[in-house]
Amino acid sequence: MKPGDNDLAPSQRTVVLRELKRSSGLSVQELAARLSMSYMGVKQHCLNLEKQGCLTSRNQHRGPGRPHLIYRLSRRGQQLFIKQDNGLLISVLKQAGVLFGANAAAKLLFLSFQERAARYAEKVTLAETADRRMELLAALRDAEGCMSTPGGGGCIVEYHCPWQDLYDAFPEAVGMEEAMVSKVLGEKIVRKVIDTGDHYEIRFESIRTN
Repeated sequence: MKPGDNDLAPSQRTVVLRELKRSSGLSVQELAARLSMSYMGVKQHCLNLEKQGCLTSRNQHRGPGRPHLIYRLSRRGQQLFIKQDNGLLISVLKQAGVLFGANAAAKLLFLSFQERAARYAEKVTLAETADRRMELLAALRDAEGCMSTPGGGGCIVEYHCPWQDLYDAFPEAVGMEEAMVSKVLGEKIVRKVIDTGDHYEIRFESIRTN
């Protein structure tokens, strides 16, 4: 399953999984409202997916009254979302290190992030407010498969990283991505990863001074 797929008629099961992937957990009622599906239909999909080990559920209090049963993707469910295959790029960068020295891969990655920053900046930097710049950047990265959304309070939340295998092979790329987002938004940004097994997200949080 690829989060950026534009398939014309994804199955209801796929739609439920994608919506849960884009959240920190939802009740059946919330899912049904978001997806314009019947309550019983969504409930049956959630029950089946939980039996298959793709979802976890837990009771969560949200104000007064009875707790809500919240569904999240399990680690197995997270693995259904295929990461972009960066094998060829990783191989090329490693060979560049062999041919041109230990710093070659880092230099090429730096140039790549510089190019992406310039491409983002063309559509982001003219926005009048910091929050609007975040909205525009989130939309651009969402189109690239990052499942991005403005998180409010000066942050962008992403529920998928298509380049994770590249970042695992070259950890310095993580800092470069953080610097790129800071440059595009014109403010200091900190990249944070939250991975609890049944929930995964990357947060780009602004450090705004008063």
